[in-house]
Amino acid sequence: MPIRLPAPRHDPRGPDGQGWNRLSLNAGPVYAAQCALRPLAPSKLFEAHDTRRATWGGFGPCVRDSGDCAACPVARRPRRRLAADSDRVLVRERERHIDAGLFGRVRSEYLLVADPAAGWESPAERWSLDELADVDGWRYDRPHADEHSRGFWLRRT
Repeated sequence: MPIRLPAPRHDPRGPDGQGWNRLSLNAGPVYAAQCALRPLAPSKLFEAHDTRRATWGGFGPCVRDSGDCAACPVARRPRRRLAADSDRVLVRERERHIDAGLFGRVRSEYLLVADPAAGWESPAERWSLDELADVDGWRYDRPHADEHSRGFWLRRT
C-alpha cells in the first residue's frame, strides 16, 4: 500500500506545450511529497483508510523525505480504538475562527457525538483527522449536514 505520495513532476513545456517562457503567474511553490496517513479534509479519510486509492493532493506533508515509511513515526503510531454502541457514528465539524479580521483563518475541529438528534447538546469527544485516519474497525461512510452543522458518518467495518 503506498503511503508516501510523490509530488507531481514539473513539465517545463506547460499545459499548452508551448513552454513557460512568457509572463505567467504559474510560478508557485515547489511541491513536496505527501503522506497518505495525514488527511487534511474529511473526504480524504476514505483514501487514508485504504491507501491504494490515495492520490497526491489533500494530505499533509511527508515527515521523512527519504521515503523510509517503515521508520516513520506517523506510520508507527498506535491505532486508536472507538467504542460505540451503534454501527454508525456521526462526526460533527465545528469551525473555529483564528486571527479575526479580513484574512482570518478558519480551523475545523471534529467531534464524535453520542446523540446526533440532540445537536450540540449531545455529549461529544474531540478527535483530529489524523486520529480518525488511524481508527481501527471504522471507515468514512458519507457526508452529513443538518441544522446544527456539517459532518460525516463513520461506519463500523
